Amino acid sequence: MTTRQVLDHGFITLEDAAMAQDANVVRAARICYQSESDQGTRDAALIRRLMRSGHMTPFEHAVMRWHVKCPLFVARQWLRHRMASYNEKSLRYCIAEPEWYMPAGKTFIQQMAYNAGIRQAFKAYDLLICEGWPPEQARGVLPMSVYTEFVWTVNASSLMNWLKQRLAKGAQWEHQQYAEAALELWTDAMPVTALAFVEKLGAYE
Repeated sequence: MTTRQVLDHGFITLEDAAMAQDANVVRAARICYQSESDQGTRDAALIRRLMRSGHMTPFEHAVMRWHVKCPLFVARQWLRHRMASYNEKSLRYCIAEPEWYMPAGKTFIQQMAYNAGIRQAFKAYDLLICEGWPPEQARGVLPMSVYTEFVWTVNASSLMNWLKQRLAKGAQWEHQQYAEAALELWTDAMPVTALAFVEKLGAYE
């Protein structure tokens, strides 16, 4: 497993990349033509040609599983990307940890106000739990800056769609940090495909 720390308390881990290989893309593509892999320059050229042409189906055969820890507001953006499988930590069954994201670069007064509001929310949460409220109801007072965790299983085609949107200049900065870390980890697993993707991404800019 390979992990990158993101934001103040978050991370992204590529847990399982056994099926995240350039060779899986080549195998899926060559079945169309009944041609053979050369495990070299012809395969790399094929991947680049697929990427340039937008023929993304072969990339769906490279699958990977990630473990993500991020603020709730990032997770809610993330889960909007539908072509993947998610399983998130449940605050119905787990008690929330008092851990939240604090944006950098704020003044002392701003930090004090921000943290005071969140601590007050956790006081209310703890009180409700002690009073016997079900956790799934008590969690309603918690802010969106609280950290959550989820497992994300995604194929390379859907990963690239997510990366394209979350690396864009208009994407929220916090989400961009996860996308940049994921791109770095994915490049180690599928270097030819990742390079072809980055080249194509540059053509959009």
